[in-house]
Amino acid sequence: MNALVVRSDLSESDVYELTKTFFENLENLGNAHQAAKDISIEKAQQGLVAPMHPGAKKFYDEQ
Repeated sequence: MNALVVRSDLSESDVYELTKTFFENLENLGNAHQAAKDISIEKAQQGLVAPMHPGAKKFYDEQ
């Protein structure tokens, strides 16, 4: 399992852009680290280890 955890006081727009950029670059991340090859947007909201940030939720809701 992989998790990207951010502080709750980060702005919605910053976390939205971070999440968007993360998923737009999964191929590059997978080339850099084997664990990233198992990440998918379809499974990203399963098994959360912390409450979802509103910025990430906005990104997922748009997908």
